[in-house]
Amino acid sequence: MKGKLISHLVISLVLLLFIAGCSDKDQKVSGETNEKYVIKFAHVVNPTTAKGKAAEKFKELIEERTDGQITVEVFPDSQLGSDREILEQMQSGAIQMNAPFTGVLPSFSKEYEVFDLPYLFEDRDHAYEATNGELGSMLGEKLKSQGLHVLGFWDGGFKHLTNSVRPIETPKDMSGLKIRTSQSPLLITQFKAVNASGVSIDFAELYTALQTGTADGQENPLSNVISKRFYEVQDYITLSEHGYMGYVLTISDKFYQDLPDNLKSDVDEVAKEVTEWQWKDSIADEEGYMKTLKESGIEITELTTEQKQAFRVAMEEAYDVFAKIEGSEELLEAAMKQ
Repeated sequence: MKGKLISHLVISLVLLLFIAGCSDKDQKVSGETNEKYVIKFAHVVNPTTAKGKAAEKFKELIEERTDGQITVEVFPDSQLGSDREILEQMQSGAIQMNAPFTGVLPSFSKEYEVFDLPYLFEDRDHAYEATNGELGSMLGEKLKSQGLHVLGFWDGGFKHLTNSVRPIETPKDMSGLKIRTSQSPLLITQFKAVNASGVSIDFAELYTALQTGTADGQENPLSNVISKRFYEVQDYITLSEHGYMGYVLTISDKFYQDLPDNLKSDVDEVAKEVTEWQWKDSIADEEGYMKTLKESGIEITELTTEQKQAFRVAMEEAYDVFAKIEGSEELLEAAMKQ
């Protein structure tokens, strides 16, 4: 009797080990594991902006979708550095995600200078179709060699000019102004073309630079002008829409590739959902930003179509500089498609 009991126990143990082995094998075949993953999502803007809210939305949805197998820690407001510093930390594996503004990416892939061209997109719809279409696909491939995987393109809106010297209505009004901008060759070319100079200042230090006069002015979409309260230290704003600012939702390629297939799919699906949500939220926020701007007392100048065209012509040299980049013609064709 005792021998039979031992025999049954041995058989049961073997069966349990066999079942566990089969289950483990099935998980490996399907790419599924119970391993936990942590994403550090760092960015440089205020949590109240569409980008800031979208980062929190990504955290909420991916944790829900994966039942907590992936958790996200969000670090807004340049807590972990500038966009460039965050991207470099992604390359080293210290940070997993960011949504940097397009102006910092030419340092990693020159093709991203396409976003620095003046008056590239006619409106928000044009920008959405291009970045979430052929142009976005082409540019997404360019960052893989840098260890970065593109999950989508978020909206930042059209850039406007602010300064504390004079109202800007024509290209001549730009003469002599020190404008904070990224060190993109195309942006430097644009401002030189209208006799202004581009100065490089970290976004986190921009308010102080405007306050102290280190820079006379800056270019940013309304989301940043309002959330960073630049209107407090600037006297004039020109609604010029002279350039477009997008954000590229990126994840460390090594981190992404190491995820099991089911979690990769979850990340892809959530990124797509949040991208659509972010664009809608970004557009909806514009009305509130304009209300705040009008109440602030800053002098507002809105350029006419003819005045915008004058700036476009004055800054034409930027397109000549961009033409020297390999593949520029194909990128421009993709950008112009609607």
